[in-house]
Amino acid sequence: MSCSWVKDDIDDCPFGFWLKLHYTYNILDVEAAPKYLMDAYVYVYDVDGDYIKRIYVTRDDLKANDYRVRIEGLPEGDYQFVVWSGIGNSQYAVSGDTKTIDDFRLSLVGAGGNYEGELPPLYHGYLQTVHYDDSYAQHDVNLMKNTNHLACLVVTVSDQTIMNPDDYSMTITADNGTMDAYNKIVPDANTIFEPFLKDSVIINDSDYGELHGLQFNIMTLRLMASSNNRIVLTNTKTEQTVFNISFAEYIGMIGAFYTNLGRQIPVQEYLDRQDFYTIVFYLSADLDQLIQLQVNSWRLRANNHLKL
Repeated sequence: MSCSWVKDDIDDCPFGFWLKLHYTYNILDVEAAPKYLMDAYVYVYDVDGDYIKRIYVTRDDLKANDYRVRIEGLPEGDYQFVVWSGIGNSQYAVSGDTKTIDDFRLSLVGAGGNYEGELPPLYHGYLQTVHYDDSYAQHDVNLMKNTNHLACLVVTVSDQTIMNPDDYSMTITADNGTMDAYNKIVPDANTIFEPFLKDSVIINDSDYGELHGLQFNIMTLRLMASSNNRIVLTNTKTEQTVFNISFAEYIGMIGAFYTNLGRQIPVQEYLDRQDFYTIVFYLSADLDQLIQLQVNSWRLRANNHLKL
């Protein structure tokens, strides 16, 4: 029977204004919000972008409400909603959030300097202007993950060359330390992301056999194809750069080959959907040429070698 006219039992009728949080914008294209979302901060702005209020929801409350957030107590009208999950960690700082939507800034503590550590998972969603009133409504908010883990292996194709972990450093340099309410990067000084784990490694390669090298585990915030993100390997003993390459140029192009979603993926979409990379850098015996890269299961060979 219709809930619009039954008067004596309406307990099962839906009510309220709800935001339904989804995390399907991942490389598997599956709903992963229940697995990964820890909490949610919902910022409410009016149609002109003026701050109204902030709502905090714990993971337990999200789970109890099927990853929905109820919005209540607003005058009827049009509103914008900005959703973040993970910003409560002390490694992130929020400013301008109680002014206007355009003043909002979310920054990595230490942005513009050196950062060494594991980044807490960070997710963003934005719901453009929707109408709020007393009638039942549920609006989907699709979230994007803003943190990436890179497991980088540097190996030499010669078993005569052994790399000492104390003699090398790897960093990722990116201008991505601050984001606005729309999840766009706010230009700032470059942040240098350093490994939170470094060690020697031995791998068995299908082409070269047993190879010795180094492993660097680095985390970074959102990577942009349009920015000059660099992966740099330095010999700290000689202070010479072994390689300095563009992340988007070599790793982002994998999206052109990735068709698991039934289509080719633009570089930026691939960078936003993929949050974990295993990258193997194959160096020549004298460590001055890049023979090839392996990104996850894809290999990119350098024609006639790439001088570093």
